[in-house]
Amino acid sequence: MGYCALLLSCFAAHLSAQELQPRAYIPAPEGLNYFGISYSHNAGGLLFDPSLPVTGSTFSANIVTLAFGQTLGVLGRTTQILTILPYVEGNGNGFLSDAQQHIYRSGLGDATFRYAMNIYGAPAMHREEFAAYRQKIIVGASITMSIPSGQYDANRLLNIGANRWGFKPELGVSRAFGKSTLEGAAGVWMYTSNSQFNGHNLRTQGPMGSLQAHFVRILPHRCWLASDWTYYTGGRTQVDGSDKSDYLGNARWGATLGISLTARQAIKVTYFDGFISRVGADSQSIGISYNLIWLKGR
Repeated sequence: MGYCALLLSCFAAHLSAQELQPRAYIPAPEGLNYFGISYSHNAGGLLFDPSLPVTGSTFSANIVTLAFGQTLGVLGRTTQILTILPYVEGNGNGFLSDAQQHIYRSGLGDATFRYAMNIYGAPAMHREEFAAYRQKIIVGASITMSIPSGQYDANRLLNIGANRWGFKPELGVSRAFGKSTLEGAAGVWMYTSNSQFNGHNLRTQGPMGSLQAHFVRILPHRCWLASDWTYYTGGRTQVDGSDKSDYLGNARWGATLGISLTARQAIKVTYFDGFISRVGADSQSIGISYNLIWLKGR
């Protein structure tokens, strides 16, 4: 497998409570460095926080993301580290406390860090060993951390940043069948409290569980196509101890296409849509990313 196939196989591009990320646990050789830049356009219901008391909302957001990553060998296993830095521009209209409002936000979003290790089926490999590797069953585990580095103003109800930490442990499984792969992952987001919500109110949020499933097919010319599905539930909030009616039970589907450009460069096109929304309106997202890889010392 050449550089191009490696590029199209590894690293996440977007991490959130509603992520759809195929091939998240595919291994790569030690010392692989990664840089990615992506753009996505999102439109539909409340995109910043569906638990907020905004009704009749229509929002759109443009998100540009930078990603930096590397593969390592830790305890003899394939390991990936990844940092995500987003910038968000969004605007929309909705009713807040029965009054129509126009909202515009622009600024840095919360940074995300992910550490993933394949614990079965993918030992740490150098480039030559990886060239002879053939996937069967892979079991991986990861921890994702959301850092409160985004734009936040305590006097605003709607913000780009969340002003809190988030942690998501996850377990994933990938099984290859020739040119096709079935994948699944289960995780749960856990959050710290925000003591500056809409002034100096205390806002807490319960754990939010998520499930993902993907069917991936290798195409000619070292490209691939994935059909994606996710379901997330939980996440009820409290403000100063009072429960909010915002328990989530939503699902999304989508498709991802990876396309080779050169031996070390590729693009990825994504489309996601909501089809079950217990809280919050449906939203759609379309995006494209450019990715570049290189081996350490090369």
